[in-house]
Amino acid sequence: MASQALVTPLHEQAAAAEILMPSVLVIDDDPHCVTHCATMLEDLGYRHHCATTAREALEHIGRDPTIQIMLADMQMPSMDGFVLIEEARARISGSKPIAAIMLTERLTAELAIKGLHVEAVDLLCKPLDFDAYSMALRRAMRYLSARRPSADGASMSSFSQQLARLVSVLEGKSLEPKLDGKLTDKEIGATLRTIIASRSLRSRFFPSELFADPAWDILLDLTRAKLDGQQVSVSSVCIAASVPMSTALRWVRQMVDAGLLRRWTDPKDRRRDLIALTDTTAGHMGEYLGAVHAMLQKI
Repeated sequence: MASQALVTPLHEQAAAAEILMPSVLVIDDDPHCVTHCATMLEDLGYRHHCATTAREALEHIGRDPTIQIMLADMQMPSMDGFVLIEEARARISGSKPIAAIMLTERLTAELAIKGLHVEAVDLLCKPLDFDAYSMALRRAMRYLSARRPSADGASMSSFSQQLARLVSVLEGKSLEPKLDGKLTDKEIGATLRTIIASRSLRSRFFPSELFADPAWDILLDLTRAKLDGQQVSVSSVCIAASVPMSTALRWVRQMVDAGLLRRWTDPKDRRRDLIALTDTTAGHMGEYLGAVHAMLQKI
C-alpha cells in the first residue's frame, strides 16, 4: 500500500506536464499569418492562443498564466511589437519570464538592435519557414529553461537585493581612510587602471565565471570613460560587464532605475543609447579610488 501511495497516477502526471509546458501567444493583424502560425504550432504540439490586436493579446496574457512565449508582429497598427512585449512583461510584474520571437516583413539592422533591447530570442521574416519557426521555438524553450529558479533564475532572483545593498552603501556610508590632500586625475586614473588590470588578470588563472560581478565592472568601465572624457554606448558597457548581453542589459536597466547611471539617446545617432555615471555615483567612485590609492601608498 505504501508503495502504491508513492506512485503518481498517469493522468496526474500528464496534467502536471501540461501545466509545465508553456503556451504560445501569436499576435499579428494579418489573419493569414496567424492561421499559418497556428497550423505549425499544432503540428509541433504546442498549446497556443491567437490574437489580431494588442488589446486581445494582453487579455489572453491576463487570463492564461501558462503563456510564456510570444510571437509578435513588429508592425502592429495600434501598438508596435516592442511596446507590446514590454507591456506584457509589465503586466506579469516579473512573476515569470516571457520569451519573445519577433515577426517582420523585412529584416533591418534597426529591428535587430531593438530586439536586443527587449531580449528577443529570435527575429523571423515572413513568410515563415517551418524549420526556422521550429528552431526559434526551441530557442525560446531554452531561454525559459535558463531562467527557471533551478538555473539562472536562482542567481538573478537576488538581483534587486544585491542592487539595493549597493545603493544603500553608496548613499549611507562614507569611505575610509580620509585623504589629507586632493588626488590628481592622473593618480586616480592610475589606481583605476590597476584595479581593472588586476580583475582582468584573474581570468588567466581562474575561470572568469567564478567572479562575475557585472555591476562593479560597469561602474569601473564608466569611471574610466569619465576620466578619459569618452562617451560610452550601452552596448559597449554591456561588453565590459563580461556576462551575457541579456544579463548585462538587465543590470544596466536596474542601475538606471536605481539612480546609479543615466541613459539617453545619442543625438548624433538616434539608433543607439549612451550611458554614464550620475554625478552622485561618480563622486562615490572618486572617494573609493582615493581610499584605495591611500591604502596602496601605505604598503
